Amino acid sequence: MVKLNSGFYMVRCADKATSDKVKSDAISTMIFLDGDGKEFHRTIVGTADTVEAAFKKASELYTKKPISWASGEASDVISGAKGEAKKLVALAFLDEKKDSETFLSSLEDRWVAKYHERMVFTKVAFDRNSELCKKYNVTSAPTLLLVNPLQEDAKKSVVDSLVSKKELLSVRNFLAKAFDKFDKASKN
Repeated sequence: MVKLNSGFYMVRCADKATSDKVKSDAISTMIFLDGDGKEFHRTIVGTADTVEAAFKKASELYTKKPISWASGEASDVISGAKGEAKKLVALAFLDEKKDSETFLSSLEDRWVAKYHERMVFTKVAFDRNSELCKKYNVTSAPTLLLVNPLQEDAKKSVVDSLVSKKELLSVRNFLAKAFDKFDKASKN
């Protein structure tokens, strides 16, 4: 396994033992892994052109992704998300300060982008005195609340919260832990 400058890892199955270990059907397979060691692309290569194409495709798949923000009031977004199977509503309480900008950049990072499809994102302007901040006990920005739209009680609907953390590693670890917790609770 080789860590590449592009931030992902690659395994090249150049021998039968490696191919068997990673369950590859062909010896000349390239497998690309994200920062968590999860496979995100696998392809068979044979020539320099196919190797180059494999790297290009992996770079396209493992890239920073903009967030698709839901429009409307947070309560409407939460109500509308009830039909979304296994999706959480991500309430991002933000202000105009640099920490909120850094936080948004972390949310769009390629290491975190794989969680986007499991969330409905909505921006909330942070105002300590607003009803929504009081309802969810939000006291600072940036704050990210992951809300289960199927849960009626506001306090019980919060799966987890990330308060005043903006660094990529914090955001990634938070989402991984929160979705693990949510998935385990959904199975019960």
